[in-house]
Amino acid sequence: MAYKSVKDLDAIDIKIIERLCKDSSASLSDIAEELGVSASTVHKRINQLKDNHIIERFTILFDPSILNLRTVAFVGIELERDALMGRKKEDVVNNLSGIPYVMEIHETLAPFDLILKLRTKNVEKLRSVITSIAAIDGIMATNTILTTNRIMERFLEIPPA
Repeated sequence: MAYKSVKDLDAIDIKIIERLCKDSSASLSDIAEELGVSASTVHKRINQLKDNHIIERFTILFDPSILNLRTVAFVGIELERDALMGRKKEDVVNNLSGIPYVMEIHETLAPFDLILKLRTKNVEKLRSVITSIAAIDGIMATNTILTTNRIMERFLEIPPA
């Protein structure tokens, strides 16, 4: 079944997604038992959700300080006028995507064109990364917000209906 919109998801698909959001390591048999269906049904549904890009990937949430990635910053990017769309914008995004310290890239309306989330080992490395970012052709200016403490971070949880 090809999913064309969220309307194509039925209650079982939604419950599978909810369960995986809470614990992506849950076994197929545990999910199946909770939903009152077979493990093969859950397996088939998960594969369909992956094939249709409803489930983009499975990952973990861990404490980044374990890898000594304690410095977090959000960087607002102002693009040059000719980089606001088209090939030049794609090139900017591709260059940013290739920087391993860039964790997220979001397009925004104002006051920036893009906003990035960066994780580095220290402020010196952050400065170096931002200098590299500022040198990318098509980037006019950067504005950095350095965070001081992670209060909460999580992946999406589906709110109760």
